[in-house]
Amino acid sequence: MKLSSRLAVGIFIATSSYSTVTHAAIDVAAAQQQQDSSQTFYQLKFDDDSGDLLLNVEKLNQPFLLVTSLVQGVGSNDIGLDRGQLGTTRLVQFERYGRDLVLKQLNTKYRADSDNPAEQQAVKDAFADSILWRGKIVDGKQPKVAINDLVVNDLHGVAARLKNTGQGSYQLAKGLSLVEPKSIKIFPKNADVDVLLTFTSNKPGNYAWQVTPDAKKLTLKMRYSMVALPEAGYQSRAYDPRSGYLSGSYMDYAQPIDKPITQRYLLRHRLEKVNPGSAPSKVKKPIVYYLDRGAPEPIRSALLEGARWWSTAFEQAGFVDGFKVELLPKGADPQDVRYNMIQWVHRATRGWSYGSVIHDPRNGEIIKGHVTLGSLRVRQDLLIARGLTAGWQDRGAADKASMEMALARIRQLSAHELGHTIGISHNFAASSTHDASVMDYPHPKFTLNNGKIDINNAYGVGVGKWDEFAIKYGYGKFDSQKEQKQSLQALIAQAHKDGLRNIGESDSRAADASHIYASLWDNGTNAIDELNRMQKVRQQALKDFNVNVLLDGQPLGELSDALVPMYLLSRYQINAAAKYIGGTDYDYGYTNKWQFSSNESQRSSLKALLDALSPQQLALPTALKTQLVPKSGAYRRTRESFASRLGVISDELGMAEVLSRHISDNILQPKRLNRIDEAHRGSAERLSIKALLTQVLNSTWFNKPSQTNMVRLWMRTNAVVADSILASLHHPNTSAEVKAMMAEHLVLTSKQLARYARQNSGDSEAHLQWLAAGINKGLKEPKYRLINEPLALPPGSPI
Repeated sequence: MKLSSRLAVGIFIATSSYSTVTHAAIDVAAAQQQQDSSQTFYQLKFDDDSGDLLLNVEKLNQPFLLVTSLVQGVGSNDIGLDRGQLGTTRLVQFERYGRDLVLKQLNTKYRADSDNPAEQQAVKDAFADSILWRGKIVDGKQPKVAINDLVVNDLHGVAARLKNTGQGSYQLAKGLSLVEPKSIKIFPKNADVDVLLTFTSNKPGNYAWQVTPDAKKLTLKMRYSMVALPEAGYQSRAYDPRSGYLSGSYMDYAQPIDKPITQRYLLRHRLEKVNPGSAPSKVKKPIVYYLDRGAPEPIRSALLEGARWWSTAFEQAGFVDGFKVELLPKGADPQDVRYNMIQWVHRATRGWSYGSVIHDPRNGEIIKGHVTLGSLRVRQDLLIARGLTAGWQDRGAADKASMEMALARIRQLSAHELGHTIGISHNFAASSTHDASVMDYPHPKFTLNNGKIDINNAYGVGVGKWDEFAIKYGYGKFDSQKEQKQSLQALIAQAHKDGLRNIGESDSRAADASHIYASLWDNGTNAIDELNRMQKVRQQALKDFNVNVLLDGQPLGELSDALVPMYLLSRYQINAAAKYIGGTDYDYGYTNKWQFSSNESQRSSLKALLDALSPQQLALPTALKTQLVPKSGAYRRTRESFASRLGVISDELGMAEVLSRHISDNILQPKRLNRIDEAHRGSAERLSIKALLTQVLNSTWFNKPSQTNMVRLWMRTNAVVADSILASLHHPNTSAEVKAMMAEHLVLTSKQLARYARQNSGDSEAHLQWLAAGINKGLKEPKYRLINEPLALPPGSPI
């Protein structure tokens, strides 16, 4: 799942905290009746004769939030414009200049939290605002202005998104776009209107064609929500990276020069006790989330159950009945800003889920949490489960265990994404501390018992100890400000004492991340030991793999696609184990030091990875190869399939190429090599670049297998390793010192290869001579590779 905040990769937004109440969406007639009430927010009315959307000119120079969202999405994970998606939240206000009304977006990044108006004005005048729209006022008993040009507009950034995802240069076609009159809803603190927007392109991309009837004219429904700022009384809480929270920030020019100018705050909901203080108490208004009625059973029940895990954490933090999850009332609008939502969203292909929020950019108070759950992910979990249980003799038990594993993952996913919407960020080190948080990315767990793979405890149940700490830290109430500061520090100290680790997104996801305990989709307190264990499970899964993995009605040709997650079962544990090579260990301030991974762990990691790179590990069981019949009829390869250089035939060497490249690229990642050299510079006993390359090449190029049926796998792997080395040698991120050592080693190795070739004959001699020639050419020509067009690694994430 990904964090969704327009702050970062995962994905968050901005507004405030409203009380969430159970009510059906207001109908149009009621909305029109309410428009004359002083209790409504901004008053909107659609004029059928002119086609104008009219806004009463009132509440001038009063900041409010303008939020865009997609009522109807595009339906493509690759494009990333999903039903329910929240757009950028803007702090805006209407201002009048004679006969003109403008909508100005205010600059929230720079301010002066000061009682001195002149100091505040100095900052305001120093930085630009943005005029989003201008319209002519029609005077009368109640001045009005048509705002069609404001809302029939691409403030959500649809065209930019389409362009950035390679779908072509789309333009908003205003002649094919219009206001939807029946969508107007007016409430005391928000006003909504939907617009149908059509975007046109002469050369749409493939993803756009995949999901639209005519990709040259792509139409979706967008909502504009004008939202009142929250009432006073919310107390922001300063951000601490050790807390594990999402945050917002601004520069405060009123800060003394001996204090930080950048102020950071937590994102969280407003939650107030009936009886203030640290003692447990009922709450004034609970945090309530609603589940999309579009989620079918048994998924619906699993989503509700997983989301409700958080109620325990709030209870432990002293909030009695402070957190609830309910089914969305019939007739209610999931896009209504008053509802915290868990939405079940369909796409053409499986993809990420998200937790997004609208928050008040002034202080971090969350108004609306919105979870987007991709509906196809559960099918991937089921596919993995069926692959792992293909060898079970009791097929009824296998089917039951597979379905339960998929539903167990859905519970965990629901809890994870909802965690983002209550303010909590990823913790990718949780798996190294006995799964202390649902905010990690979990890989299914399985064991090997007497040759049988057991998946019955694939995923945990409930939030973890880290999650309980996070809720206490972010939401806990204290008897005084002085006690709050002391108590928050005590909570952090206790978490460290309890052995809880917190390493977030920026230290974990990137290919060059170095933290040895922070990885995605890994398991175990020691990633190397877990890789060795998982490799044994993988071998058994491949040995057991058969047609039992197919669903009813699937032809035999689909078996090759079902094989993909089994063959690549260890791909993420490989990532985690590789981090020990040139790896680091540090925290966010519990201690005042960091260190490189030990020499022993580096060598153990390298050995485990090279074992996984051996032809014996890359080979398919002979019996399995004969079962992989070509796809038939209308069935074709997709991106979920292994590519093949053999036409319609499954390509064992191609599979080995893909997996061996994944392993060798992990070992030889440029910044990883730089860290190896830096660690060796500090201690000659540590792994060096020369020692690393020697061990890699001795395990591959100079280790021809004795089994004849393994020789071709060895050859393909050798070419892949050569390309990985050449890629790192010429990569701009590889340091000059490391490049020099690599180049010297390759010059010497090419001579060794030539001698080794003469010790062989036939195909092996030809291969080794070709390899040596390729290395010499690659040293001189930075773009040269032995395999010109590598086969693609099928997608793994998300699972």
